[in-house]
Amino acid sequence: MRHATRLMAGLLPALLASAVGATVTEVAQKAASGVASVATKVEGAVKKGVNAGIAGVEKGAKATGHAVAAGAQKIGIPGAGASAPRP
Repeated sequence: MRHATRLMAGLLPALLASAVGATVTEVAQKAASGVASVATKVEGAVKKGVNAGIAGVEKGAKATGHAVAAGAQKIGIPGAGASAPRP
């Protein structure tokens, strides 16, 4: 019985140390995957924002072009709004 008690007394700290080590490793892995997940989400949000900005600039440029052509037609500038001549 004494040997079993001594054996358990010797194994208990080893078991606890391995359990704590596994927990620390698991926490570190979860934190690392969480950081990767956040980075992926931020990257997606930035790409979406950049694409939206580009689309907005293109839309604004087209609207400006149409407004200039319409204004030129109204004041009677010759060739306003006409397509470029074909070669």
